[in-house]
Amino acid sequence: MFKGRYEHLIDGKGRLSIPSRFRDTLAERYDARLVVTNYDNCLIAYPFAEWQKLEDKIAALPEFKKDTRAFLRFFYSSATDCAIDRLGRILLPQTLRDYAQLEKEVVLIGAFRHMEIWSKQRWDEAEKAASQEDIVDNLERLGL
Repeated sequence: MFKGRYEHLIDGKGRLSIPSRFRDTLAERYDARLVVTNYDNCLIAYPFAEWQKLEDKIAALPEFKKDTRAFLRFFYSSATDCAIDRLGRILLPQTLRDYAQLEKEVVLIGAFRHMEIWSKQRWDEAEKAASQEDIVDNLERLGL
C-alpha cells in the first residue's frame, strides 16, 4: 500500500518522477500503469488494478441520476492512463496540471490504495487547515 509524503519537481515537459517506494509498491503488487484524474484540488493516481475495482463500482451506479452524471463528468471524464517510463516518471497532461495548479514543486502523498499529487502550495495550505482534533473526531466516527 502507498504511504508517506514525498516532495518532487515536475519538469518543463510535465513529467513527474514517482518516488522509488511507490514504484516498489507498484512493482510488487501491480504493474507500471497508473490512472490519474482530478480530485479535491489535487490529482489522484490509482494503480490500474485498483482503478478497475473502482470502475466495477462505477458501473453499478444509476447512470441517469443527476449525482452520477456530475460524478462521471468531473472525475471519470478527466481520467488519463499514465505509463511509468524507464526512468520512473509519468507524463501529466496539461489539463490535469492546470486543474491541480501543478507548476514545479509537488508533493506526492501515499493514501493507502492510491496516491495523491498536490501542488506544494496547496498541500501546505491543506495541511495547515487540517485540525488534529477534527481528524481524530472523524476517525472515531468511522470506528477506527
